Amino acid sequence: MKKDEILVCGLGISGEGAALLALKLGKNVTIVDENDTLSLQKKGKKLADAGAKVILNWNEKIPLPACETIILSPGIRKESTLYRALPENVEKISELTFALRHIPCPFAAVTGTNGKTTVTELTTFLLNAAGKKALASGNVGNSLSNCVAMALDGLCDFLMIEVSSFQLENIAEFPPCSAALLNIASDHIDRHGSLEEYAKIKFSLLKEEREKEKRIVNSSVLPFLQKFLPGSEAVVFSSANKNAEFFADTEKNWIFYKGREFFDCTKAKLKGRHNFENIAAALAILRGALGEEAIFMPQIQTALQEFAPSPHRMEIFLEKDGIRYVNDSKATNPHAVNAAIARFAEESGKRKNIILLLGGLDKGMDFSELEKSLPYVKKIILTGSCAESIEKTLHGKVRMQTSENFADAVEKGCRGAVSGDIVLLSPATASMDQFKNYAERGNTFKDFVRKFLFSHSS
Repeated sequence: MKKDEILVCGLGISGEGAALLALKLGKNVTIVDENDTLSLQKKGKKLADAGAKVILNWNEKIPLPACETIILSPGIRKESTLYRALPENVEKISELTFALRHIPCPFAAVTGTNGKTTVTELTTFLLNAAGKKALASGNVGNSLSNCVAMALDGLCDFLMIEVSSFQLENIAEFPPCSAALLNIASDHIDRHGSLEEYAKIKFSLLKEEREKEKRIVNSSVLPFLQKFLPGSEAVVFSSANKNAEFFADTEKNWIFYKGREFFDCTKAKLKGRHNFENIAAALAILRGALGEEAIFMPQIQTALQEFAPSPHRMEIFLEKDGIRYVNDSKATNPHAVNAAIARFAEESGKRKNIILLLGGLDKGMDFSELEKSLPYVKKIILTGSCAESIEKTLHGKVRMQTSENFADAVEKGCRGAVSGDIVLLSPATASMDQFKNYAERGNTFKDFVRKFLFSHSS
């Protein structure tokens, strides 16, 4: 063990952020990654210029340096060659843990299967409206370590943290803060083994002692709350339970706070039951972080109306000849797909008019969860490595077509659409069998749709 020596495993977004923060703190840093790409080489050069030692294309024949602490990126699995080569007697922590040890300002957090990014970005927007210099961080795409470095430089005074199950499984304890668990649904079962283990990991965000107002849950996860945190109290938000402190009434299109009308959701750019719940969750986090007076600031009502979701989340990017084309590439599990179909089915009078593009990289999920949405689906176009698995699960319950590749799937979807239909990319899977990430998949979908429509226009 060598004092002030840090070994960072993985040079993704988290690893890069951890290395930069460690260098800022005056540590000696070595970064190792088993891959060697042009992107990694560029990041490696940047870190090497800042004083780090960078080892790309690592293999078991290359000795690892003696160190005081090992920082693990979320993608480093315990069964990987790199993990197995790490010394047993050295502290191993996640990038999130490392960043939390050095965070100099207040913070709040959110986890769940779906809606994390929207709630993180919305809450950050509300915090800034309330007068804070807030940044969105964590799984949202800007590592917590990078944001902590910015906070140390005085560039922000509040951090909103999106936390994934991958990050939580490598953290001993998450410090008490205003934190929300949005929902639990089948996802990442290939990594965690079972839905119950996945839920247990998610609830670890809320396990530390805290005031009731700072532990926030959807009413749908209350059974898990009593299982994993028996006797704990929590603030409840819901679109199903009228007794919830923050109730998203999807019939009246209002958010109710303690039984009273609070926000008219028809004025929001966020649409659909799931997004009304996201608004309720964000308000609960804001109250937990800044107090009740914060949610009653006039500028909060304005911010709720002005906030717009990021791309790839039920993004209606084009409408032509009465057909709407929707990019929901961020829907990487069945629960998210059901939310998208519910929204568009409600908007179109629950007709059977959705042409759904499904498939990609499986994560051990239960695709039978999609059955509840099939009454609104006109046809499914299957693509990607788990197309066969989805087809087997839904066989005989809906019209389906398989495709040779993603381009073929998009063309089949567009060709089969008539006025009044919705061509919806909502894959229920990860993207890495064909794409770098969900954003690349979504952008490719939009490009293919536009090329098809342009080449076939009169």
